[in-house]
Amino acid sequence: MPALDPTLEGAVKSTLGRMQHDLATLHGKIIQAAKRRDDTDVRAQLDPVNPAPNPMAARMQQQAQPEAGPPRLTPAQMDEQLNDVLVASGALVRVNDAGREHGQIRAFNNRTFDEARAVPTVVIRNEDYGRISRLLDDGRTVELEFTIVNRSYPEGRTAYNVVAEIPGTSKAEEVVIIGGHLDSWHSATGATDNAIGSAIAMEAARILQALGAKPRRTIRVALWGGEEQGLLGSVAYVKEHYGTFEAPKPDYGKVSGYFNLDTGTGRIRGFSVFGPPEAAAAVRAAVAPFDDLGVFGAVATSSRRRGGSDHTSFSEAGLPGIGASTDPIEYMTHTWHTNLDAYERIVPEDTIKSAIVLAAAAYHVAMRDELLPRFTKEGMPELPAREGEPPRPAQRPTTPPSR
Repeated sequence: MPALDPTLEGAVKSTLGRMQHDLATLHGKIIQAAKRRDDTDVRAQLDPVNPAPNPMAARMQQQAQPEAGPPRLTPAQMDEQLNDVLVASGALVRVNDAGREHGQIRAFNNRTFDEARAVPTVVIRNEDYGRISRLLDDGRTVELEFTIVNRSYPEGRTAYNVVAEIPGTSKAEEVVIIGGHLDSWHSATGATDNAIGSAIAMEAARILQALGAKPRRTIRVALWGGEEQGLLGSVAYVKEHYGTFEAPKPDYGKVSGYFNLDTGTGRIRGFSVFGPPEAAAAVRAAVAPFDDLGVFGAVATSSRRRGGSDHTSFSEAGLPGIGASTDPIEYMTHTWHTNLDAYERIVPEDTIKSAIVLAAAAYHVAMRDELLPRFTKEGMPELPAREGEPPRPAQRPTTPPSR
């Protein structure tokens, strides 16, 4: 290997020396993780012809036209390397800028789920993070005090689903399931994600009980635990009770459908139904009387990819997972996983109407002569591969599902 140019070699040694010195100064310190975000940063990215561009469109364009040059680290890779540096240098606490406007905080988790690979980390309001940065830039001394109490459970902890039902009559062994997830993120109380979805499902059941409804099929309310960690509650429930299209359990053929609510406080406008077009048509007929409430109908989907919310746990198994589509009402912009996700963000009138629609849809499906239509053996979509696996084509069931 040829020797380095003396000038370059000196620059490299100087840089390494500064890095070692800087790392040593991190020991015992509280570290701001990045430059503060402010409206100057936002303004610099704006197109004067289109000052309010769609951020998703910009991201898609960037992915479609990657920058030239060597590949860059992903944000996750950069975050991992920063954590490695902070742990190795003995930093006390990492402080992140929430980077959101008007006091919003969205705090997620240590991506590694390994407490040894990250120092204790807090996320603070952009306005507070910026003030600290400005004081430091002015040469002022800033002191922060944190009381952080974390608990780890190496052996795991048991989480629970909550299940109740209105017994059916002539077809009691078959079920229509409605529900949402009970767990939430820690930044707030989780009112829109997803206490309101759980409450609507419970209210739908209360309406049917109050009316003295006697559905032919059992109507079951299922409120899931562990959704935010990867749909754990619904995945476990489907696996335990129903299996999959490829390996069905005896009750696999007894599920007419699962209606899921998990998109905030907005009014239900329609449903996506895993199954052939006939399945969506059946759900569309169930909600047709509610066009005066702004319900537009239902559409069919053929995706068996797990993710998003608990209805996809059923779709992945080949069962009719039915996701409610609702008005957004600040969901992705303000309340989803933020400190603003509290009761004050609920729209009571919309949730009342959603409960009415859900009760009627569940009752209609429970009263049908037949289960909701499903994909045939020949038409069942391919099961997407999990990470690191090849695609898994749909296969003939190992045992005939009972009806």
